[in-house]
Amino acid sequence: MKLVVKKSSLHGKGLFAGEDIPWGVKIIEYKGERISDSLAEGRIAEGADCIFELGDDENLDGAVDGNEARYANHARANPNCFILRENGQIWIVAGIEGIKKGEELTFDYGSDFYP
Repeated sequence: MKLVVKKSSLHGKGLFAGEDIPWGVKIIEYKGERISDSLAEGRIAEGADCIFELGDDENLDGAVDGNEARYANHARANPNCFILRENGQIWIVAGIEGIKKGEELTFDYGSDFYP
């Protein structure tokens, strides 16, 4: 899957489709250091913003040993992706409309992150 990281109009850098992506395709696995809730909370208090909850007392910090998936930005109104937690992994998946080449990949970070 061809993906491009570049400046985003939403926030900082963003992750963009380098080709058309049909709906339902697992685009990229969200990778990062596996850390506990207490370590995640400490990092968040220090400004970390790439931490993703994986399960009970297990999180991924995409800023440490992560990949380009950490650049997918938040969109509450019309995200074009969704998150799939599967077999201890987190995937960014193309939403029902699919994604056109050049579009920024977005998903809803959830009300815990953006109340």
